[in-house]
Amino acid sequence: MSSIKEIAKYIGISPASVSIYLNNKDTNRVSRETKIRIDQAVKDFNYHKNFFAKSLSTHESNLIGILIPTILPLFENDYTNALLAGIQTRLSYFGYGILFFPSSAQSSIEIVKEQLEKSAGCDGYLLFSTGFCTMNQIRKNIEEVKQTKRPFVTLNIPRVDEDVNQVLLEDLDVVSGVRYLLKNGHRNILLLLGRSKGEHSRYLKDDFKQLMEQYPAGYDDHKVLYGEYSAEKSYSVIRTALEKYPETTGICCMSDIMAASSMQAIRDSGKSVPSDISVIGRNNSIHSKLTYPLLSTIDLHMREAGLSAANLLLDTLAGNTVTQKILMSGSLVERDSVRMIV
Repeated sequence: MSSIKEIAKYIGISPASVSIYLNNKDTNRVSRETKIRIDQAVKDFNYHKNFFAKSLSTHESNLIGILIPTILPLFENDYTNALLAGIQTRLSYFGYGILFFPSSAQSSIEIVKEQLEKSAGCDGYLLFSTGFCTMNQIRKNIEEVKQTKRPFVTLNIPRVDEDVNQVLLEDLDVVSGVRYLLKNGHRNILLLLGRSKGEHSRYLKDDFKQLMEQYPAGYDDHKVLYGEYSAEKSYSVIRTALEKYPETTGICCMSDIMAASSMQAIRDSGKSVPSDISVIGRNNSIHSKLTYPLLSTIDLHMREAGLSAANLLLDTLAGNTVTQKILMSGSLVERDSVRMIV
């Protein structure tokens, strides 16, 4: 691999002049003629800047570490992908790259520790939680990141009282889809959550219970199901539930892919959507636009949440020391998969 010294020797100037120009193409400290010669030499030598060497000298890497405490493949989740799309869009605009660190650890705390060890030198972090994180683990993960003394922002994490910058999705912990079904006259409702151990699942289950206890049909713990955000798992649990609860008129799902699978399970059980059973999803992902009938859903505006998290982190990197909690509200997208019961 070629070096700045080789380029400088090749065209007969000092290495400092080459370095100055390559780090700032608009500099006035190098003549126009010399710039042209340097550019040609860079092409001749097929030179590429050593990004990491630069970071050692400036103590800035222009890299942001993404901390996601899961052992599952990171890019199979539509929800996470939408957040990351927003993050990447904003950070790349300002010249930052993002790094992901796979881990062989098993617990949320161990994963974050390992990811932090591998990411030493990042300018800041974006810390997620997943369906595998308890609130105790979330707090310990926050403390681990604090110890790096680097700016960070949390995403997909419930509100914490600590001095932590957070982007909070208001509809992440409430069953907005159930409210919509109730508004449309449904009382026999199944709730399809993601993972059983996640902190958000606990909040969602509690909210569902409080809502259903206000109606004569009441709350039934067995009508809270878990689809693991998997199409196959969701199909299986809904087919079984429909046999057990034939009176079901509505299903609220915590992701669009689980809702799409639920719709297929309904059809395969000999019923139709929405004539027999109404279905509502969450995320407003591509899956909601490909179902028949088109899927009603709750749009969490996740790409915008990713943009907000990146903006908040950039603000902190620029020196803002005021802690911020940015609250983002979801919105109902009404399509054809829910009917009103008169």
